[in-house]
Amino acid sequence: MASLRRANPSQLLLYRWDPIFDSRRPLSDQHDTPFVDVMNHANTSSDFITCFMQAFDGDDSCHSVTDTVVEFCRGADLQSLQHDAQATTEPIALLDGSGGLTAWGLSEALKKLKKAGNGHIYLVQGRIYNGKPDDTPTRQPTKRTGEYIATLNPWAVLALAQNASNHQAGAIAEFIFHHLQFDPRINAKILRDGLPVFALEFHFPYFALRKHRLPQRDGRRGSNGDPLRHYQDITFLRTMGPKLDNSETEYVYEAKMSCLVSGISRYSWRGYLFNDLYFEIDEDSECVAGFHEDQEDLGPRVDPLAAGKRPIYPLPGDPREYFLIIFEVRLRKVVKECQQRNDYIARAGRMTSHKDDSRKARSNIERQRSQLREELQDWMRQTIELLRRYIGVLNQYSEEWKAFRDTGCNYFMPTDDSRQSTRLCMSLAVIEQQVIEIGRLLVKFNHTKDSLCEDMPREVSQTKQFSSYRHYNSPNTAQPTNGPRK
Repeated sequence: MASLRRANPSQLLLYRWDPIFDSRRPLSDQHDTPFVDVMNHANTSSDFITCFMQAFDGDDSCHSVTDTVVEFCRGADLQSLQHDAQATTEPIALLDGSGGLTAWGLSEALKKLKKAGNGHIYLVQGRIYNGKPDDTPTRQPTKRTGEYIATLNPWAVLALAQNASNHQAGAIAEFIFHHLQFDPRINAKILRDGLPVFALEFHFPYFALRKHRLPQRDGRRGSNGDPLRHYQDITFLRTMGPKLDNSETEYVYEAKMSCLVSGISRYSWRGYLFNDLYFEIDEDSECVAGFHEDQEDLGPRVDPLAAGKRPIYPLPGDPREYFLIIFEVRLRKVVKECQQRNDYIARAGRMTSHKDDSRKARSNIERQRSQLREELQDWMRQTIELLRRYIGVLNQYSEEWKAFRDTGCNYFMPTDDSRQSTRLCMSLAVIEQQVIEIGRLLVKFNHTKDSLCEDMPREVSQTKQFSSYRHYNSPNTAQPTNGPRK
């Protein structure tokens, strides 16, 4: 892929970081009021999630976005958030280095943040201060919260929607909707409907290859009633048929990581990270319990949004820097998972080719040889279908990065601070290298698919030849003659 290009002047005017975000802007009660309170004052007859989603989807006549999230949250409501067993017992979230929180616990913790100091909570060098900026012990403290949610469920959506500020409800509603899809998305924009708000967002779907005795099914439901994320048994790649031994089964699971960094200034912003982990059974995964145990150690607290790759403090002073840090860490995860699948498919292909040649060498009967070829054709068809699925998603990554590079990158450069500009450009360059690596893997997947597509007609032709040969030599088939025998 091409390297980062210098933005043209017209793009810099249309897509640029607004200097207003570099100044302090205190929120009025109107903008910082929790969205649920705004809805209650409006006396709307719509259910809560419908009303919340219309903060983003309100101008559309179809409301398909709203319907998607409403269906996902079916069976969950604010009244039962405090009493449902799953909402009150399953740790799913971390909030600024806190312990593992249930959906109900997350809702209560977010309410406390709203109430503290009339909605102002300042984090300075890892310590929490309530009140106004001039009450804090150091100059220019940052109002920043980071929310990490493992395997977003309907109860977590309710907790987020209930406590979303009125000025951020639209950005959060849009973010939740896009996370429920399975498409890559990279976006940076400024929402100017009312109080200007920046929204830096990415969604990274990927396929995770894991070995399990039994499949780990996603208990969440999408809009059609099916599981939100799916899985596939790919053992056929190495066995060319049903698995006959007692070894673990290879499954590929759909998963997604989504991040949103949004706020009204560099001094007041919030980061969100949704991470699908429904399929993970390894204790070393990014589960909430694992991060909670790490925080109880004496070492420095790690940032779950950055997969524990960096301490949670000190924080970058600029939300754009923080967004690019999370972007780079999470994209590396996508590349790693993609590389693992490519290596597995390559090994499985070599094993299948060797196994097919070996079985053919031991088979002297044409019927058996033809059966083996039919099995190989079936293996090729399934493998090609699998590769096309992977290739489709990787192609979307390339398209999203190209669109972001043409416009979204302009929000990250230039700045008046030369050192900050250097850091931002270096982060973008590192991300570009990861995107290039995705491009290389895309070429490998395409090459494997094309090779199989070329081999398939040849295998079919040879199978038909064997079939004709068997028919011709069958004892029930009349043999042609050249006239009466003498």
